[in-house]
Amino acid sequence: MRYPINHYGALASEVTTAETSRLAGMVTLLMTGTLAGFLMVSYVPGALGVDSRIATVPFRGLMLLLQLYALFRFLGAGHLRIGMSIISVVALFFWIAYSLRFIVDAVFLQVPLGTAPSDMALSLFAICLPTFLVLYQIKDIELYRKALPWSMLALGVCCLASMLRTRTSQDVTLHGRYQGNDILNSVSYGHMGVTAIILGLFVLLQIGRVKRAWYLRVGAAATVCLGAFSILAASSRGALVAGIVVVPLIGYLGLRFGSRFFTVAMCIVLAFVFSVSATYFSRNGLKLDRLLASAAAYDTTSDSVNIRHSMIRDAWLEYMDHPWLGSSIVERNALIYPHNALVEAFMATGTFGGSAFALLILAAIYRAMRFIRRDPAMAWIPVCFLQQLIGAMFSGGLYGNVPLWGMMAIMLGADLPRTQPLRFSAKQLPSS
Repeated sequence: MRYPINHYGALASEVTTAETSRLAGMVTLLMTGTLAGFLMVSYVPGALGVDSRIATVPFRGLMLLLQLYALFRFLGAGHLRIGMSIISVVALFFWIAYSLRFIVDAVFLQVPLGTAPSDMALSLFAICLPTFLVLYQIKDIELYRKALPWSMLALGVCCLASMLRTRTSQDVTLHGRYQGNDILNSVSYGHMGVTAIILGLFVLLQIGRVKRAWYLRVGAAATVCLGAFSILAASSRGALVAGIVVVPLIGYLGLRFGSRFFTVAMCIVLAFVFSVSATYFSRNGLKLDRLLASAAAYDTTSDSVNIRHSMIRDAWLEYMDHPWLGSSIVERNALIYPHNALVEAFMATGTFGGSAFALLILAAIYRAMRFIRRDPAMAWIPVCFLQQLIGAMFSGGLYGNVPLWGMMAIMLGADLPRTQPLRFSAKQLPSS
């Protein structure tokens, strides 16, 4: 079976090979920053004991400048979307509705939001919206090909640093509003591990028959093991469910489109790592409870589960009370997002905005399945999208979930690879 390589896309016909390579490098930097950049920067405040905004705000500013520069470069390459598709109209409508909801709540009504409006505005307008806008413009999925190993290595470093900090930190309680290490949030920590496993397995199993250097495979194996440790250490239910869903899918892709030997071997290694990690946690439960609340987080009778159920229920009731325009950008009782992105969309923007968001999700899922079937080598992007979507249904919020918006933008904006390579008849070949 031959796998498609989309070298015949519109971008390749408009720019030179050198220009395409530069664009691919820029896209790689954007993707690595989206998946791992903020996670890496988040270690700086905890290591130095300083206000987290000293590191995170400049990083977000740099990412915004990079995204604006990327738009300028793609405009120069004639690669921006000129026409308005149905998906573009739906996405534009939702973003307008959601942005207006925030502006009304924060500026005109000035209702309590639980979080500083400046922080929410920074996440929404300087991070999530630009990320979605820029990645939605990139039509050639091949530009993301180099991002896989770089993002994998960056996440591997994050998982290693988190494991070392888990062993050495004496207290991870946030001292004040912005102190501490942001990465030790269990949700971010767990999904970091899942994403690391996804990228590591795609490299290690050579899915799509893509050969990798031996040192990349070694790094991939280490990243997978560190990611497994991170999932157990974080004890985030959303990350656990996402891992249960996507890892078997990757195993199937490895058996079908990759190295069967490495797939079977990695299943054995992962089982060993999980068993050893579980044993470690059981013997050191008290210490890890103090750090990451590992044991209690998987208890279905815990307060966390009941609180989230209550927030989702209250958010839906608030939508039912205000079905046309929605009630608020946050759930009014808890003053936080309700930990379910779909319910949050209806709560914040009403029936029309919530329906628009639901259509975006359905379209992205449909295209993700087609991407996986048509180009297994690039299936790591739709698999990461599915992981982020599952996480958003358990723990995610809309105004700060950069990976979700980034992966959704790629699924909605990138052109689907062709299932068959181009074939030319003798009459179509140039004469010598």
